[in-house]
This record gives sequence, C-alpha cells and structure tokens, in this order.
Amino acid sequence: MRGGVDVSATIRAFLLDDHEMVRRGLRELLSNSGIRVAGESGSARQAALVVPGLRPDVAILDARLPDGSGIDVCGQLRSTAPPSAP
Repeated sequence: MRGGVDVSATIRAFLLDDHEMVRRGLRELLSNSGIRVAGESGSARQAALVVPGLRPDVAILDARLPDGSGIDVCGQLRSTAPPSAP
C-alpha cells in the first residue's frame, strides 16, 4: 500500500506531451508513486500509432500539440480500443 492505494498490480501509463522536460517530470513523479511509464511520445501522430500496441492502463495527454491535440488522440484511441471489462 502506498498512500492508501494498492500498487501491487502496477499501473502502466503512457505520456503524451511535446515538452521533454514535462514528460521527464511526469515520469519521475509517476515512478516515485509506483506507476510504471509504459511509453511516451512528443507527437499526436506517434502516440496514435504506438499506444494501441502498448495497451497502457492510463494515458496522460497534452491538450495542445504541434500536430494535433491529446483530445483528438483520446477519441481515436477510444474508437479503436476493445471494450473495457465491467
């Protein structure tokens, strides 16, 4: 238990932000909380290609990117993802 959260089943996260320093800070913060960063990207296009194969538990998406938005990426991922178990 860490901070009232059971981290025995490690959460896998994907980071999407066009600023390397932001991704680096998030990666460190998440790692210190027991969350594993399964992948990261600085572009919407690359994230849309990579995330389905990684199948992270959660994705942290920047809203504004040079080649799109995290909101658009989220929509694309939701439309192609298998349904969640209840």
